[in-house]
Amino acid sequence: MNHALKLALASLLLACSSMASAAIYHVDIDTTSLEGQGGFVALGLNGLSDSPWVRALVSQYRGASLGAVDAGNTFNAVGQLQTTLKLENTLPNQFTQSVVFGKKLQFNIEFEGNTAPLGSGTSFAFSLFDQSANALLSNDPSGAIVFAEFTPGQALDFKSLNAAATITPVPEPETYALLGLGLLGLGLQHRRRSNLIKMA
Repeated sequence: MNHALKLALASLLLACSSMASAAIYHVDIDTTSLEGQGGFVALGLNGLSDSPWVRALVSQYRGASLGAVDAGNTFNAVGQLQTTLKLENTLPNQFTQSVVFGKKLQFNIEFEGNTAPLGSGTSFAFSLFDQSANALLSNDPSGAIVFAEFTPGQALDFKSLNAAATITPVPEPETYALLGLGLLGLGLQHRRRSNLIKMA
């Protein structure tokens, strides 16, 4: 492979890797023990006034049958769980909706934000409650079953607070593009070697 082609591929790989600024996760919560029970899902993304900007986009929600949005406990949230729900830490926020639990509850969440090393942290919590507002499947005082902590200058800490919940990173399209470019480069190198062997 000539020097110019190597330089072009290296530049393309660097450009693709710099595009990856968001983190996407798939959350799967086993609610078999709650099947048929009514309750609420509640989520919020909150920080202090000096916290670096963070946004959470919740999408591909499925599992528990959705009821009415609890208007008294929903504020500064944009969208709906059925489509895409957006929360930003620039204002205090919460989203609460009534549900009838099924066997599983699943959604994707994408976090985007400023990686400034200074300022206060931000936290995201997803909680399940019964109709009397008692926490379900959680021993956490806030009722959270999954919790994310954004601390300036540190990596995102996104964790499950109960064995019923699993969190899996979702590869971004840029990851697949980098993999494809790597395979293309290996294929071109193999082809070049094959041609050199035939010429010899």
